[in-house]
Amino acid sequence: MAAPEDAAALRALSSAELERRYADLHRQVFACYEDADLAVESGRLGREAATARAGAQAAPLIERARALHAERVRRLRLRARRWWIAAGATLAVGGAAIAWLLARAPG
Repeated sequence: MAAPEDAAALRALSSAELERRYADLHRQVFACYEDADLAVESGRLGREAATARAGAQAAPLIERARALHAERVRRLRLRARRWWIAAGATLAVGGAAIAWLLARAPG
């Protein structure tokens, strides 16, 4: 499997797989910070040390999630552009049809 940061590998993923991986990374990042909270509550680590450790563990996960999110945004923008083109085409065809009907009306 290619690295998640590789743009070509991300483009090859299905939307469902992209969303699944993004959600999985999201859970992993939160788990890092939940583990830090548990370490503080149990007295194993101080708040600052636990937070620093969680941040260090979460940093590569966050970078991978950012790459996945960038691909999600790229796909959503592409979809939005296609919808705008479809809406514009529909408007143009509809306007032309109405103008044609008005031109044919006896008047």
